[in-house]
Amino acid sequence: MEGDIPSIRSLVVLDADGKRVVSRHYKPDYPTTADELAFEKKLFEKTMRTNAKSEAEIIMFDNMVTVYRNNADIWFYIVGSQSENELILVNVLTALFDALATSLRVTPDKRNLMDNFDTLLLTIDELIDGGMILETDPNTIVNRVGMKGSDGGVVAGGAPDGAYITEQSFKSLFASAQEQIARFR
Repeated sequence: MEGDIPSIRSLVVLDADGKRVVSRHYKPDYPTTADELAFEKKLFEKTMRTNAKSEAEIIMFDNMVTVYRNNADIWFYIVGSQSENELILVNVLTALFDALATSLRVTPDKRNLMDNFDTLLLTIDELIDGGMILETDPNTIVNRVGMKGSDGGVVAGGAPDGAYITEQSFKSLFASAQEQIARFR
């Protein structure tokens, strides 16, 4: 039954030292945080000497299919069951990377991901829920992340076009009101 619906077991993002930036383990393969960290360390040690910068690499690790890619000082891993289709996992990895690159407007690196941690988490949430793959189109993911207000904005409730009210537009509105009040003095 597990093979009927595409899903993943884990999503892991590590820095250049193999330290966790973020990870989501959706199946109970690793019952404790220590077990998760040990798995992540072994995974990083196995893959750190490979050149997976331009494309995803696929390996079997711990009897699971793992696709991964690194960029600058960051490593992205998608782990699926042994029976999971590798191409689906590659699609998930590509969607994650491309959605982050589009949202951040730069190629993801550790500093950018840490500075925009909310965007990273929202992107993961729009991509995967409980191990189930929700969406693999990066543009759709970016649009959904934007609607959740990752830029500090809130979707205007009554606006038919879904316009954003951000902190910057509020400051602009406030400055305009101050100018109007100053004219009447």
